[in-house]
Order: sequence, then structure tokens, then C-alpha cells
Amino acid sequence: MNLRPNDMMASIQRKVKNAQDHPVLGPYLSMVTRLPVYVRLAADLARDPEVPASAKASLVAAGAYAISPIDLVPGIIPVAGQMDDLAALLLGIRFAIRRTPKEVAVPHLERAGITPQQLDEDLRAARDAAMWLARRAASGIRDAAMNGAFRMRASVRRWANR
Repeated sequence: MNLRPNDMMASIQRKVKNAQDHPVLGPYLSMVTRLPVYVRLAADLARDPEVPASAKASLVAAGAYAISPIDLVPGIIPVAGQMDDLAALLLGIRFAIRRTPKEVAVPHLERAGITPQQLDEDLRAARDAAMWLARRAASGIRDAAMNGAFRMRASVRRWANR
């Protein structure tokens, strides 16, 4: 079945709308759209001489983890492979903000348009999306195993009845 380009775009737009309305994926997608803001915030914090070295170290560690090919969840796994990188970046930024004196951190957050509460909400969105994805994967594996076992029993019965 070939879809015309307009039909294909309409289909994609419907799927995006459904994902945005999803109770778990919606907040995660919102967090992903703020990723450039977080990257700029991290870069600004890393360049500021008033930010403590331990805060800068957390930013460097989070960035290194995100670009490293060695991950908790390999990057080759779609979506899940990127979730841990995003969570590491957000955790590194949150740690840096907490280690930085308020009089230094607040102007950076205001320039970025991010609040500490927003950062915590985005971390929760990443956690919730990862848990949702893990449950969906486990359910799919269980269903595949049950289907495979059912088919195996049916094949054995057919073979035994010959």
C-alpha cells in the first residue's frame, strides 16, 4: 500500500499528537525538546569561573558519558539507548546547579528559562519513560515467549498425531 506524501504526513502528525497526549511519553517529549536549552546551560556553567570545580567535573562526566560508546544501555538500542544519556546529562546539570552558589546558579537558570523544579520534573519524565519502556519490553518478550510456547506445543501435538 503506497501512501501519498500528504497522507503520510497526516499519519505522522496523528502519531506525534497521540504521543504528546500520552501520560508518560508527553512529558518525555517535552523534556527532549528542551535538550538544546540544557546543553547551553551546561556550557554556560562550565565556562563560568565562579562555578565550583566539582560542579564543572559533574558536567564533564555527564557529557563524557553521553558521548561515550560505553553505556549502561547501548546506544544501538533505539530510544532506550538514548534515555540513559539524557538522564546522565540532566543529573550532571542538577548536581552542578546544587553545588553552585545560588547567586551564581540563579542567573544561569533564568537566562536558560529553566527552574530547578522544571529540571526535577524533566528527570522524573526521563525516569517514568524508561520504566514505561522497560515494562512494555518485558510485556512484549513475555507475549512472544507465550506465543512461541503455544506454537511449539501445537507442533509437537501435530507431530505426535502422525
